[in-house]
Amino acid sequence: MYLLRKLENWRVLSAIKKYPVRFSDWASIRSLACIRNLTSVEKARLRILISVFLKQKIFVGEQDIFITDEMKLIVAAQACVPVLKLGLNYYSGFVQINIYPTAFWVEHNDQDEGGIIHRKKRLLSGESWQRGPVVLSWKDIKLDLKHDNEGHNVIIHEFAHKIDMLNQGANGVPLFPVNFNTDEWGKVFRQAYHQLLSRQQHHKKTCINLYAATSPAEYFAVVSEYFFTMPLHLKQCSHPVYNELKLFYQQDPALKSKS
Repeated sequence: MYLLRKLENWRVLSAIKKYPVRFSDWASIRSLACIRNLTSVEKARLRILISVFLKQKIFVGEQDIFITDEMKLIVAAQACVPVLKLGLNYYSGFVQINIYPTAFWVEHNDQDEGGIIHRKKRLLSGESWQRGPVVLSWKDIKLDLKHDNEGHNVIIHEFAHKIDMLNQGANGVPLFPVNFNTDEWGKVFRQAYHQLLSRQQHHKKTCINLYAATSPAEYFAVVSEYFFTMPLHLKQCSHPVYNELKLFYQQDPALKSKS
């Protein structure tokens, strides 16, 4: 156990030395909605996680976009917020992060109720593959930076999918910590998701992005966006969902937003 801990400490120190988050760089991201209300201890831990994340992941620019160190830092900082207490092992299943200059087209096979497969194209700002990279649009990331307290964050959304995928694929049921009350999670999220579907079907106003009604996996990713960027709104919209996310992520951003 001592040797393992010593090895882990060496890896962390090596990452900090190779990928330090300098104060001048940190100053540009610490005011983001998902970061600014963290305690000083949490911010210090986040900076360490960012360094380790940058050492572990490979960034690939698509369509001739050049990936700068600043871009890597912006992605890494926001990606590490959801796993601040969970740990980077939640991101151990992939290495690569692909960045496009703008939204990108992808093709998927969709099966209708009759079992017929249809090939469809969709324009996306982000995508997470089950056994592959996280794919992001830099244009959409920059847009989120300008409106980072409005419940939308493509980075958090796609990395929430990666967290979700650890437990038998993207299904809105992530890999839970030990002794977590999974029954209560299932009850709360099923009820909230079906309430959203009902409001959509009856053309009623909803308090979160209707993209959450696409599937339980998208619901989890969307409410995770709100949890970290617009926590007071999510808590008012659905206190039970907020509470389950608070227990899962082991963070309470709404409480800090009040202070």
